[in-house]
Amino acid sequence: MKRSSRYKPSLTVLLVFLFLPLFPVTLKAGEKPGFSRIDSLTYRLYLEKQWDSLILVGKQALRDDIDYYYLRIRMGIAFFEKQQYLSSVGYLTAALAFNKGDLVALEYLYFAYLYSNRPQEAYSLLPAMPETMKQRLNLKTPVIEQARLEAGGTLVAGENGKGNHGTARAGVVYSESDRYGNSFYGQASLTFNLWNRASLKAAYSFLDFSKTRNFRWSVLSDNLVRRADCTWGYYNHYRIDTLHTDTTFKYQTLQNELFLEARIVLPGRFRIQPSFHLLRVALPLVQAHYQASIVTDTLWYVTSTDTYTTFPFIRSIYTLTQNDTIFYNYVTGLTLGNDFSIFGLDFSGSWSNLNGKDQFQAGVSLAWFPAGNLSIYGNTAVTGFFQGRDTRLLFSQMVGGRITPWCWAEGTFYYGDYTNANIFNGAVVYNNSDKIKYRLNAQLIFLLSKNLQLSLIYQYARKEYQELLYEKTTDPESGSMSVTPRIADHPYSANTLIGGLTWKL
Repeated sequence: MKRSSRYKPSLTVLLVFLFLPLFPVTLKAGEKPGFSRIDSLTYRLYLEKQWDSLILVGKQALRDDIDYYYLRIRMGIAFFEKQQYLSSVGYLTAALAFNKGDLVALEYLYFAYLYSNRPQEAYSLLPAMPETMKQRLNLKTPVIEQARLEAGGTLVAGENGKGNHGTARAGVVYSESDRYGNSFYGQASLTFNLWNRASLKAAYSFLDFSKTRNFRWSVLSDNLVRRADCTWGYYNHYRIDTLHTDTTFKYQTLQNELFLEARIVLPGRFRIQPSFHLLRVALPLVQAHYQASIVTDTLWYVTSTDTYTTFPFIRSIYTLTQNDTIFYNYVTGLTLGNDFSIFGLDFSGSWSNLNGKDQFQAGVSLAWFPAGNLSIYGNTAVTGFFQGRDTRLLFSQMVGGRITPWCWAEGTFYYGDYTNANIFNGAVVYNNSDKIKYRLNAQLIFLLSKNLQLSLIYQYARKEYQELLYEKTTDPESGSMSVTPRIADHPYSANTLIGGLTWKL
């Protein structure tokens, strides 16, 4: 978002351009004969502030291989005055290539970066400016670039809240599931400027998940109904019953996170962004343990021979244990990017260990600004995810734009299973155990003042939690019975609302 009102050129800048024709112009060797006409025409269009015509004539001149400092800077200023700041960056940079250290180009380029929400690129120009210029324009690199607070919660709907699964199904002898419920999220972050070309973002996050762990099992029980006495002894009547057990534990999973990301701007508009994300997860881990023993029951007893006839019976027992558990996950990432004209191209990679498994991601994203500013923009990203033999292709598409002078709207669609994946160079990590089918994100950003922004975020996610089932199966040929495990997926929806305040210095 823009940080201040639109930049107005200083009196010095206006005087320089008023007397431009009085200064000699250095031409390239072999300059085409149309140079004088182009120089005169673009200068007149500049004075008359006919920015569209100046841009049209300038582009044609460049196609005709007419290229020099004044043409580039006039076109850069024309795009700047049309508020197409990203488009102006390329022309102003080219002007500086002709005339290194030119204060007019530096001044316009600084504010073009600033109004494109690229403060680090703007600050990287400050060493080339004289102190008198920085004092006149009050330009400096703040120690703290911005501070942000955000908080919100998630409400779960769908099958995840309808109750339990499993015991109503014939043949199920054991099942367990671990389901997410509602949750709370909060984050505080600061972005520091380490020096003109580098910044560091530090963020602390806290998440509190309500969870439900459910166990169900069925065991056979031999029950003595009665004992019948006879002249030869006695015999026992047994009844074999099926006992069902349903046990539910409600608990909280607490997650503390620390995220660090450096952003280093290099000459040529290249960017390097290393990151590290540490997650501490604490929960009471409940587990079921199965034990089986063979017992011998008496069928009948013969008095004359003093003998018992027995039958063996397998008696099954399940026990539950609970242990307070703490474990750590981490993500380390690296993004290499370059900005050119109205596009930004990023190549990213990350290595992580989440939930006891190692992951690797490699992706590419393209940001685009058709209007050359923040009035409309988008980002398309494709990522390959690798976790052992688990290979996935993840896709996201974001579109945003300004709907009023003080309000922007953004919408993002994420497709693919993002379980154990991360986005935004590791800033957001999906380390929960549920499958993510797809996600929708909508955001409104309000410019409350020159330095204060309010954001409202709504997220919808379609997820699936897994239930482990052990079922009795019968071989159709031999008639033998066995117990086989199976995973059942249960879909549900998660709706998240987040509010945030950003203070920019």
